[in-house]
Amino acid sequence: MGKRETGVVLMILLFAGMTSAGSPHSVPAEQEATAAAAAAHRFLATLDEAGREEASLSLDSPLKSNWSNLPAGILDFERNGVRVGDMTGEQRTALSAFLSTALSPYGADLVEGVMAAEGILARSPRAARFAWSSDNYWLAFLGEPSAEDDWSWQFGGHHLAVNVAVRDGVLSMSPTFIGIEPANFEMNGSPAAPLQDQVADGIALMQSLPEGLRASSTVESRPREVYAGAGEDGVIPPLEGSRVADWPAEGKAQLLDVVGLWVRILPEAAAERRLAELREELDQVRFAWNGPYDGSGSIYYRIQGPNLILEFSTQGAVGSDEGHYHSVYRNPANEYGGGGA
Repeated sequence: MGKRETGVVLMILLFAGMTSAGSPHSVPAEQEATAAAAAAHRFLATLDEAGREEASLSLDSPLKSNWSNLPAGILDFERNGVRVGDMTGEQRTALSAFLSTALSPYGADLVEGVMAAEGILARSPRAARFAWSSDNYWLAFLGEPSAEDDWSWQFGGHHLAVNVAVRDGVLSMSPTFIGIEPANFEMNGSPAAPLQDQVADGIALMQSLPEGLRASSTVESRPREVYAGAGEDGVIPPLEGSRVADWPAEGKAQLLDVVGLWVRILPEAAAERRLAELREELDQVRFAWNGPYDGSGSIYYRIQGPNLILEFSTQGAVGSDEGHYHSVYRNPANEYGGGGA
């Protein structure tokens, strides 16, 4: 087994161990940020002075928007932070422990799945050109991780950009990009499809709507990927589709469950707080859909309100060539933790 493959397996095993050994997130809301800060300091303590400097940016750094879903080989700027491939075994263990503390078990599993899929791409003859590798993910902190003061962290690489901010002891995650290719693969000897619920639940939502609401939800055009992705801070997509205010109660609940597939990346208390906010705003939300809703072709959907932009896009037909999906979650009122609830 080569060095790269060994690194991929190590990360998978570390994540699997951390996320299956019981949830570290069953704590009151005020303790989630404290736990994340403590885990961040444990990671930083494994670095030498140069590494800590590389991992640390100021809270108001203009580099906070330096994230992308593109692979490192075609990116025209350097990502923030320290690279997984440059970490020692001890540092990778501390990284896994940090992510397993600062995210929910579901969120840590999702990150693991994206990185494991990247390990599949790393076997491709084109991997060298695009720098597809599970080593090419970076962790950065903005501000000093603290139980009292505001700070943020970023973790990402190809198909992944998690931006979590801690403000007044509350965690938020805007913007966050989650994508994957291949969408279906084998992991630890078992089939894996980390974003399958985002596909299946989106299709089920569309199918469950009355015919008139399906018609008003359907839009003729869609972006090639997503409107509000990397480099598009401040972009507000066109407000299209059906008004959720006109939906039956069952449909509203189902829509909120779909939103939860992204929001629940956060630890439990922060996620429940955010979902409660969105539940209060559902009548201001619009739902837009493009593509068939029988699973036979490429799909795109957008859930959008004053404080929410959520886009999901298949880059080709569902499941074709093992699948390739993009998604982005934003709260326009609280980008990078800069304001709002």
